[in-house]
Amino acid sequence: MALIIQKFGGTSIGTLERIRHVAHIIAQTQAAGHDVVVVVSAMSGETDRLIQMAYGISSQPNAREYDALVSTGENVSAALLTMALQDLNIAACSLNGKQAQIFTTNAHRRAHIEKISTDAIKGILAEKKIPVITGFQGVNAMGDITTLERGGSDTSAVAIAAALKADECQIFTDVAGVYTSDPRIVSDARLLTRITYMEMLALASLGAKVLHKQAVEFAKKHHIAVRVLSSFEKGNGTLISAHEGEKPWVSGVAFDRRQVKFSIVGIPKNKLERVLELIENAQFEIDMTVQNHSASDNTVDFTFTAHSDDCDKAAAFTKEIAKIVSARDVIIDDQIAKLSLVGLGMTSHAGIASKIFQTLGAENIPIYLITSTEAKISTIIDGKHLETGAKLLHDAFELGVHGLS
Repeated sequence: MALIIQKFGGTSIGTLERIRHVAHIIAQTQAAGHDVVVVVSAMSGETDRLIQMAYGISSQPNAREYDALVSTGENVSAALLTMALQDLNIAACSLNGKQAQIFTTNAHRRAHIEKISTDAIKGILAEKKIPVITGFQGVNAMGDITTLERGGSDTSAVAIAAALKADECQIFTDVAGVYTSDPRIVSDARLLTRITYMEMLALASLGAKVLHKQAVEFAKKHHIAVRVLSSFEKGNGTLISAHEGEKPWVSGVAFDRRQVKFSIVGIPKNKLERVLELIENAQFEIDMTVQNHSASDNTVDFTFTAHSDDCDKAAAFTKEIAKIVSARDVIIDDQIAKLSLVGLGMTSHAGIASKIFQTLGAENIPIYLITSTEAKISTIIDGKHLETGAKLLHDAFELGVHGLS
């Protein structure tokens, strides 16, 4: 008998009919002889609706009351799913973050889980009941309900799995698992049967929405096996673990249109160090950077990319830096995209980067920036070439019909 954590996302429980369907999935797991702990998100669209209500009342909602409001979405879905299980004659009990003793930092809206006291959850399991726990929320030292970052229900599930020393944490979504690329763009993208924590972290950081980045980090730290499954079709999904096994160097192609490129042009060379100091203090996340030195006029161009959500903040910041160091100009390009290869040992295997240049260059797709780590090689290209570039790399590295499974 195994202890399995099953987390269901908003799409999986988006309607009453789907909630009943999920109840049957849980029932089947229990019938197979396993102990089950369930974690739920709010029903699809519900969190957005609650946030809109908050800002409809106040332009700057109080953080404590914001969390009190927004967390109710998970309370509703936990109660409804518990009722659905009870209708199947399965003993179940819903728990909110406070009742489940999920203790977080004091910060509202972006709290982090610090500790989970398992007494309440284990007590319900001992009564032969299935705990149905609200994801995305916990309680701080003052006894107030807190919420995690968006997508935090994944993190809740993995944290509960770690605290209970569960055998597996299953994340149910609307896709069959993790693919070699987005099948909506790359038609021959293949489902991966397994992937490492490092590869999944790279995919999550590159915008893949299958699993929240913080959840993967938590799983890696606590050695929790995570399986991504579909709520709507049967299958074994994708297992995420530390195991590497015999596998190709490249496992997937990821891409993200939500990128903006900022260039500070004509920086006097003696002011470059000052630019780097200012960049270090940016109040937003800077992704890729590159410096271009001009011997003719003794200046430097400094370019970086940031997420489009931070565009206004980054634009103001960049213009302020240009003014401070007397740079010649600022150029902002929001028509770019990030195209990346994900795998293991990306920097230690010769020829991967050159193959990227050759593949894209053959179709006249210029690369503006490139960076690499052991788990990914990322490029910045013109956004209009993104879909073509993704398909080209997917084919060049044989990730489709001839790729891994």
